[in-house]
Amino acid sequence: MGLTTGEVIRVLEGHSDCVNSVAISKTDQYIVSGSDDSTIRVWSLTSGDLIRLLQGHGDWVNSVAISRDEQFVVSGSSDKTIRVWSLTSGETTQVLRGHTGEVFSVKLSSDDKYLVSGSDDEDYLMRVWDLSTGLQTQELKGHTDWVCSVNLI
Repeated sequence: MGLTTGEVIRVLEGHSDCVNSVAISKTDQYIVSGSDDSTIRVWSLTSGDLIRLLQGHGDWVNSVAISRDEQFVVSGSSDKTIRVWSLTSGETTQVLRGHTGEVFSVKLSSDDKYLVSGSDDEDYLMRVWDLSTGLQTQELKGHTDWVCSVNLI
Protein backbone atom coordinates (compact mmCIF):
# COMPACT_ATOMS: atom_id res chain seq x y z
CA MET A 1 0.00 0.00 0.00
CA GLY A 2 1.12 3.50 -0.65
CA LEU A 3 1.35 5.08 2.76
CA THR A 4 -0.01 8.39 1.51
CA THR A 5 -2.76 7.02 -0.75
CA GLY A 6 -3.65 3.71 0.89
CA GLU A 7 -3.58 2.03 -2.53
CA VAL A 8 -2.12 -1.44 -3.08
CA ILE A 9 1.18 -1.17 -4.93
CA ARG A 10 2.00 -4.86 -5.29
CA VAL A 11 0.63 -8.25 -4.25
CA LEU A 12 3.21 -10.94 -3.51
CA GLU A 13 1.81 -14.40 -4.13
CA GLY A 14 3.37 -17.81 -3.64
CA HIS A 15 2.81 -19.15 -0.13
CA SER A 16 0.29 -22.00 0.06
CA ASP A 17 -0.87 -21.17 3.61
CA CYS A 18 -1.16 -18.27 6.06
CA VAL A 19 1.64 -15.71 6.19
CA ASN A 20 2.61 -15.14 9.84
CA SER A 21 5.47 -12.67 9.62
CA VAL A 22 6.98 -10.16 7.22
CA ALA A 23 10.23 -8.19 7.47
CA ILE A 24 11.64 -5.47 5.23
CA SER A 25 15.39 -4.95 4.87
CA LYS A 26 17.03 -1.73 6.01
CA THR A 27 17.68 -0.60 2.41
CA ASP A 28 14.16 -1.57 1.28
CA GLN A 29 15.73 -4.02 -1.20
CA TYR A 30 14.17 -7.20 0.25
CA ILE A 31 10.97 -8.32 1.84
CA VAL A 32 10.95 -11.67 3.65
CA SER A 33 7.83 -13.63 4.56
CA GLY A 34 7.33 -16.67 6.79
CA SER A 35 4.32 -18.95 6.48
CA ASP A 36 2.34 -21.88 7.83
CA ASP A 37 3.52 -23.72 4.69
CA SER A 38 6.89 -24.06 6.55
CA THR A 39 8.76 -21.87 4.06
CA ILE A 40 10.37 -18.47 3.96
CA ARG A 41 10.26 -16.45 0.79
CA VAL A 42 12.66 -13.65 -0.09
CA TRP A 43 11.24 -11.10 -2.51
CA SER A 44 12.57 -8.06 -4.33
CA LEU A 45 10.67 -5.15 -2.84
CA THR A 46 11.04 -3.06 -6.00
CA SER A 47 9.99 -5.66 -8.59
CA GLY A 48 7.97 -8.09 -6.49
CA ASP A 49 9.93 -11.02 -7.93
CA LEU A 50 10.66 -14.07 -5.80
CA ILE A 51 14.42 -14.15 -5.24
CA ARG A 52 14.77 -17.19 -3.02
CA LEU A 53 12.70 -19.93 -1.38
CA LEU A 54 14.09 -21.06 2.00
CA GLN A 55 13.07 -24.56 3.08
CA GLY A 56 14.17 -26.52 6.13
CA HIS A 57 11.72 -25.95 8.98
CA GLY A 58 9.53 -28.90 9.87
CA ASP A 59 6.51 -26.82 10.87
CA TRP A 60 5.01 -23.32 10.65
CA VAL A 61 7.35 -20.34 10.35
CA ASN A 62 6.06 -17.85 12.92
CA SER A 63 8.62 -15.05 12.79
CA VAL A 64 11.30 -13.71 10.45
CA ALA A 65 13.98 -11.01 10.71
CA ILE A 66 16.63 -9.66 8.32
CA SER A 67 20.09 -8.61 9.46
CA ARG A 68 20.96 -4.93 9.06
CA ASP A 69 23.81 -5.80 6.69
CA GLU A 70 21.36 -7.93 4.64
CA GLN A 71 23.65 -10.96 4.84
CA PHE A 72 21.28 -13.28 6.69
CA VAL A 73 17.71 -14.02 7.66
CA VAL A 74 16.59 -15.50 10.98
CA SER A 75 13.40 -17.50 11.44
CA GLY A 76 11.51 -18.97 14.38
CA SER A 77 9.25 -21.97 13.91
CA SER A 78 6.66 -24.20 15.53
CA ASP A 79 9.24 -26.99 15.11
CA LYS A 80 10.94 -25.46 18.23
CA THR A 81 14.00 -24.26 16.31
CA ILE A 82 15.49 -21.02 15.11
CA ARG A 83 17.31 -21.06 11.78
CA VAL A 84 19.88 -18.64 10.45
CA TRP A 85 19.97 -18.49 6.64
CA SER A 86 22.47 -16.98 4.22
CA LEU A 87 20.55 -14.43 2.18
CA THR A 88 22.88 -14.89 -0.80
CA SER A 89 22.96 -18.71 -0.97
CA GLY A 90 19.68 -19.58 0.77
CA GLU A 91 21.47 -22.22 2.85
CA THR A 92 20.92 -22.75 6.57
CA THR A 93 24.09 -21.66 8.38
CA GLN A 94 22.93 -22.40 11.94
CA VAL A 95 20.10 -24.20 13.71
CA LEU A 96 19.56 -22.93 17.25
CA ARG A 97 17.98 -25.45 19.60
CA GLY A 98 16.91 -24.97 23.20
CA HIS A 99 13.28 -24.00 23.19
CA THR A 100 10.89 -26.67 24.45
CA GLY A 101 7.92 -25.09 22.69
CA GLU A 102 7.02 -23.30 19.48
CA VAL A 103 9.18 -20.26 18.70
CA PHE A 104 6.76 -17.39 18.17
CA SER A 105 9.07 -14.41 17.81
CA VAL A 106 12.68 -13.58 16.89
CA LYS A 107 14.41 -10.20 16.97
CA LEU A 108 18.01 -9.28 16.10
CA SER A 109 20.07 -6.79 18.10
CA SER A 110 21.02 -3.57 16.32
CA ASP A 111 24.55 -4.90 15.69
CA ASP A 112 23.27 -8.32 14.48
CA LYS A 113 25.39 -10.08 17.12
CA TYR A 114 22.55 -11.29 19.32
CA LEU A 115 19.10 -12.71 18.86
CA VAL A 116 16.21 -12.68 21.32
CA SER A 117 13.45 -15.28 21.02
CA GLY A 118 10.11 -15.90 22.66
CA SER A 119 8.03 -19.07 22.71
CA ASP A 120 5.47 -21.16 24.52
CA ASP A 121 8.15 -22.94 26.57
CA GLU A 122 6.64 -24.39 29.72
CA ASP A 123 8.90 -22.14 31.83
CA TYR A 124 7.87 -18.98 29.88
CA LEU A 125 11.42 -17.90 29.06
CA MET A 126 12.82 -15.44 26.59
CA ARG A 127 16.17 -16.64 25.34
CA VAL A 128 19.19 -14.61 24.19
CA TRP A 129 21.55 -16.17 21.63
CA ASP A 130 25.08 -15.22 20.56
CA LEU A 131 25.05 -15.58 16.77
CA SER A 132 28.83 -15.86 16.49
CA THR A 133 28.72 -19.13 18.43
CA GLY A 134 25.07 -20.19 18.04
CA LEU A 135 24.90 -20.64 21.81
CA GLN A 136 22.27 -19.42 24.20
CA THR A 137 23.77 -16.80 26.55
CA GLN A 138 20.82 -15.90 28.77
CA GLU A 139 17.38 -17.02 29.88
CA LEU A 140 15.10 -14.13 30.77
CA LYS A 141 12.55 -15.25 33.37
CA GLY A 142 9.48 -13.70 34.91
CA HIS A 143 6.64 -14.23 32.46
CA THR A 144 3.64 -16.24 33.62
CA ASP A 145 2.49 -17.33 30.17
CA TRP A 146 3.67 -17.65 26.56
CA VAL A 147 5.99 -15.03 25.08
CA CYS A 148 4.39 -14.31 21.71
CA SER A 149 6.36 -11.23 20.67
CA VAL A 150 9.80 -9.80 21.45
CA ASN A 151 11.38 -6.48 20.54
CA LEU A 152 14.54 -4.57 21.36
CA ILE A 153 14.97 -0.86 21.89
